[in-house]
Amino acid sequence: RWLDSLKQTHEAATDSKVQIVTLCDREGDFYEFFEFANKIGASALVRARGDRIINKSSRYSEKTDTRLWSYMQNLPNKGAIQVELPAREQRAARTATLETRFGSFTMNPPRNNIRHKTEDLPDLKLNAVYIVERHPPSGEEALEWMLLTDLPITNFDEAVEKVRWYCLRWRIEVFHKILKSGLRVEECRLGTAERLIRYLTVMGIIALRIFWITMISRSHPELPCTTLLAEDEWKVLYSKIHQTKVLPKKVPSIYEAIRWIARLGGFLARKGDGEPGPIMLWRGWKRLCDLSEGWSLALG
Repeated sequence: RWLDSLKQTHEAATDSKVQIVTLCDREGDFYEFFEFANKIGASALVRARGDRIINKSSRYSEKTDTRLWSYMQNLPNKGAIQVELPAREQRAARTATLETRFGSFTMNPPRNNIRHKTEDLPDLKLNAVYIVERHPPSGEEALEWMLLTDLPITNFDEAVEKVRWYCLRWRIEVFHKILKSGLRVEECRLGTAERLIRYLTVMGIIALRIFWITMISRSHPELPCTTLLAEDEWKVLYSKIHQTKVLPKKVPSIYEAIRWIARLGGFLARKGDGEPGPIMLWRGWKRLCDLSEGWSLALG
């Protein structure tokens, strides 16, 4: 599935002015993935999974026993960067300060790969970025990433760019969480693949809107809520939350509207509750749709 996905993504990139980079978590760290990316000319950025032996001069070389982690740890620290870590069940949100090392290496085909019997498997020239948090907060696990890529990394800025790209991968997880936990698409029991595809298409559009609302509320909270809500939607939302028919003269901000929607979904909005997540927003959004429909019927 990893190779098929990489192929389909590469073939879909018909605009030569746009660079497509495939981001993968540790499941994508295997030789055949990088080999195929090199073969079709695709770009990839993958978090390393195993501390493999690298830079071997031959398949059966006994003179080198260089492992990826020790090789990268011995490279000089090129500077510090900061990464925002979202809150998880057993981790509070924080800003991590990370040492940054980068360099090139040779990924060799696995020694016991069965394809050696029929093929001449190539060595692959790759680059790596290694970041590590030396002084995490007390009781917190230190952040440590090893990122592998076929893209050039010749300076500190290019290394930081790859780290920033990988940080965006978490948004894919948020989108999937909305689909699975919020919309509960895995519980769908349609009888044919064709119906399931249509269902997932519609749910994907809804999930994307919830995801977009979550992101824009954090990046541009000062915008008017009409950026994402229709006139009737924000008015019924305001009336419901404040239990009044008297509307404000100024359109509320996105920040205010998002928290009101989340409150419809069960968000308590206490001082220590942080920002509402996508599941609360999805529950509140469903409630807002019902309220808006009732509002329209009452006025109609």
